[in-house]
Amino acid sequence: MDQELVTHQSSRVAWRWLLNTGLRLACAIQICAYAGIGDNPSIEVVYNLTLAPSVITSVPDGSWVVGLDQAEKPRFRAVRVRNATEVLPFPDEATSLAAKAAPILMDAVEALQTDEDGIIWILDNGRRSEMPAKLIAWDDEEEKLRSQHVLVAPATVPGSFLTDFVVDPDSSLVVISDPANGANAALVILDRATGVGRRMLEGHVTVVPDKSRPLKLPKEVTPPRKLDGSSSWPHSGVRALALDRKREWLYYAPVQSHAVFRLPMKLLRKPDITSQALAAAIETYASKPPCSSMVIDEKNNIHIGDIEGRAVGVIEASNRTYRVLASDARLLWPDGLSFGQDGKLYFFSRLVAGTGSPKPGPDAIQHSLFRTKPLAEGRPGE
Repeated sequence: MDQELVTHQSSRVAWRWLLNTGLRLACAIQICAYAGIGDNPSIEVVYNLTLAPSVITSVPDGSWVVGLDQAEKPRFRAVRVRNATEVLPFPDEATSLAAKAAPILMDAVEALQTDEDGIIWILDNGRRSEMPAKLIAWDDEEEKLRSQHVLVAPATVPGSFLTDFVVDPDSSLVVISDPANGANAALVILDRATGVGRRMLEGHVTVVPDKSRPLKLPKEVTPPRKLDGSSSWPHSGVRALALDRKREWLYYAPVQSHAVFRLPMKLLRKPDITSQALAAAIETYASKPPCSSMVIDEKNNIHIGDIEGRAVGVIEASNRTYRVLASDARLLWPDGLSFGQDGKLYFFSRLVAGTGSPKPGPDAIQHSLFRTKPLAEGRPGE
């Protein structure tokens, strides 16, 4: 049986075997050493994980739902971390294992969000097994499927890699980011009332990677190499999305870009809106470093994962100016920003610097869930 390992920062007691519908998850707790680097007291390690997360969301009962990175082809698609002694497949064993008899055919969890009613929204982009992408609404309290919407052409294209979304509480719309192959990046607007998805702003300068703004990443982070020997970061077009507290503006940003842009939600809610009309309404909101994740707190400050700066930064609503909030040498690629039930800001690093080996073995700790204090509290689950 494959092991799903989660470790806690300050413990060295063995975890008990867990039994859930006949499935055992082997877990262990151990101390993680960081070789004396990155000791920023404002950034706490909550958990260390041997499997890479793709996304996290906080659930009202205090647990965390964690999507697992499809690139590593983990046995489970997602898990629920209840506390330091309980890790379970999410939403159930069959679905997390992508069993044929599962009530939901879940393939690659790329984005998660918990709304004010406790519904967990799941964006499955289908790229692990090359199946259609889908948006799933899971009623966590009732433990049942609320809805499922499949996204196909023309909303998606060959090479689509749906990465993030916002659910509009004032309409039936969901806005999804698709960095695709770069030049054909776009926003996808899904109307849950009709099930129809529209591809908007495809190839627009504000959603494609900005070639004049090359990524300057830490030396420990290397992009994948192509067959011709060249290397580049895939999916560096539009990725991070956020909705302001009054639901008036959609904020979005490519990974490789110099700015956060925004669009009026009132236009996106128009069923006959065109890409040309949307393009005319785009505003450049603020400058930013490269990032793949951002969230907005209750005072409309935008927090982002600063990839180049090994930091979490903030664009303050009062002056629209970016500044570093907390930096740490361990943060090679801060991602997955999400507010917890305590109002604090949680995020993970794709890899942790200083674990003692540039090529960690199968039992080495590679990924961490961090916590820091945001400029203002945010809504849990976002």
